[in-house]
Amino acid sequence: MSYFPKFDEIKEFRIKLNITQSELAKAIGVSTNMIGQIETDRAKPSAENYKKIFEYLYQKSDKKETTLEEIWTTPLIFLTPGKTAQDAKDIFDGEQDIELLPVLTNDKERYLLGKITKKGLENYLEKNNREINNIMVQDILEESPAIIPHDTPKTWITKFLQQNNCVLVSKNGKITGIINYWDYMMKV
Repeated sequence: MSYFPKFDEIKEFRIKLNITQSELAKAIGVSTNMIGQIETDRAKPSAENYKKIFEYLYQKSDKKETTLEEIWTTPLIFLTPGKTAQDAKDIFDGEQDIELLPVLTNDKERYLLGKITKKGLENYLEKNNREINNIMVQDILEESPAIIPHDTPKTWITKFLQQNNCVLVSKNGKITGIINYWDYMMKV
């Protein structure tokens, strides 16, 4: 697992999983009092204990819970750096109501380079007097969205979706899917 939630989410996840402070403390080798202090922000766990806490919570997540792999949007629609802004605009203006396109190296490797959003493209075109066919995707990249492993339980991405509107899903080191806020809400 490569995503570790914030300190203030420990209590939230522990309660959702019906795990007592005592059970969590025993599982990671600290006192119940220490778990209480961590949950009330009076103490910070060591990096090792932080990792142990979330690995334990992750393992205890309901194995029947829907994983990201089961809700991502397929097929993944993306751009490569050699495409033009016109290619992005054509997709955004299409019938699928897409607001964000990941930019990946190519269809085989699928390494993430960044993203282009509909709003970001519109803003760029308003501010720059350039022919849309002469603007390359690689020149207008925006910050990448979070990448989350495919087997992550869906409840673990709520905070990301509230802040970023989408997450990318990876499997075997490649970007294989995208989940936006609406995909998520439809499956909850």
